[in-house]
Amino acid sequence: MQTYPQFTQVDINQTFNWVVDISNSTTSSDAIDVLFEDTINPVFNIVGNATCTVTSGNATCITNFNTAGNFITGTIPSMAAGSTVRISIPVSAPSFGGAFNNIAEGIPDATNNQELTPDSNISINSVQVIAPVLQKSFTPDTIIEGDQSELTFTVFNVASNPTQSNISFTDNLPSGLTLSNAPMWIQSNGCDGTFTGTTGDVFVGIENLVFPEGVESCTFSVVVTSNVAGTYLNNFQNFSNNNNIDTSQTNATLNVTIDNSDVDIEIIKTVIPLEAAYGQNVDFTITATNLGTTTATLIEVIDALPQGFEFVSATPSVGVFDGVTFIWNIPSLDANASETLILIAKVISSNDLTNIATLNSVNETDREVTNNEDSATVQISNCLTIPQGISPNDDGLNDFFIIPCIEDYPENTLKIFNRYGTQIFEANNYLNTWNGRANMGLLLNSEILPVGTYFYVLEINGFEDGFVGYVYLNY
Repeated sequence: MQTYPQFTQVDINQTFNWVVDISNSTTSSDAIDVLFEDTINPVFNIVGNATCTVTSGNATCITNFNTAGNFITGTIPSMAAGSTVRISIPVSAPSFGGAFNNIAEGIPDATNNQELTPDSNISINSVQVIAPVLQKSFTPDTIIEGDQSELTFTVFNVASNPTQSNISFTDNLPSGLTLSNAPMWIQSNGCDGTFTGTTGDVFVGIENLVFPEGVESCTFSVVVTSNVAGTYLNNFQNFSNNNNIDTSQTNATLNVTIDNSDVDIEIIKTVIPLEAAYGQNVDFTITATNLGTTTATLIEVIDALPQGFEFVSATPSVGVFDGVTFIWNIPSLDANASETLILIAKVISSNDLTNIATLNSVNETDREVTNNEDSATVQISNCLTIPQGISPNDDGLNDFFIIPCIEDYPENTLKIFNRYGTQIFEANNYLNTWNGRANMGLLLNSEILPVGTYFYVLEINGFEDGFVGYVYLNY
């Protein structure tokens, strides 16, 4: 007994024959009333009548086949030694891909025959129905109760990547899993289709997916969650509504574990000094403390400086700080342990000076979310607030170019230029003494300088950038 498909592989919906060859050994006696039984996989549709032909030797063919669903029977009246009878059953392939079998058996009548090798009386074979193949995976594949995992689907086109259409499938999630959002493309590569499933549903899929010619694959994903611990096997048995897709090898498992953690991350932020001048550096200290009783892992704290500051440097006590994303990554934090990040920033504005540090994420469930954020605000003093005009007319009001707090920065140099770019004044360790008179250049001996706009450059040791601006002189 031997069964085989007309072709080793077929396309979806293609018509072909399942062939069964029944042979009587040359060393055997004649066989009488051999019962033929064939069980065709229910994915196939029988599209015509079974036929019987004698391909070798002397035999009498089946004249009447009985068909019940996909189960076909008939009786071969006689088969001489060395004869072969061939039975052909026309079927159409399913609208989805995979490997599907046929089981054929020949049973000699026990009254008239003595079977010497009954193990060869049955034959099983499969045909591969070619269709785009689906793969899926959970990332991560282990979560704790209430957490989320990304379920990713990738559809691979058949060889030579022809145009494909009408690809559809529904993945019915294992009981206990639900969707946390609607599916979305990860990499469409020009593919298009209609997603099914949204937040709270227990299924996800796509309808009428179209592959452009030359496209090898496309990928979409959805986020799932579960509040019940267990192992969730999601394989080919979970699929329905398959069309032009092979899900026979599709398999993914999600493990949901009980959350025995007790993690509480507290964020505290301070700044020194509380009051600063424009251009001055300030030190922020961010402290992350685990107030829980178990170790916290994969902690992310974000400290995105507002526009009133310019980032200078950051020094974490542990982990890594990313100066682009402003995320501080802490690998782990034991119970009752603390780690710190010292972030140095320069004041570049008198506005937007409240800096907020926030717990961005932690691998475990944080038991208290009200302490996950803290802020510190820098007040701008009038120190180094440079005036834009003076009137040195000896009336006791505004007679000198006064820079508040300049005495606190003795390592300074002040230079003043006229509108032609000629320097007319310079002082080291300036102490608010300029009264509109030159101490250098062609105007050195003049009593007063002309009314007009003058320009200053103030450089202070410890400040990366100097102060540049103008001052209007009037009398």
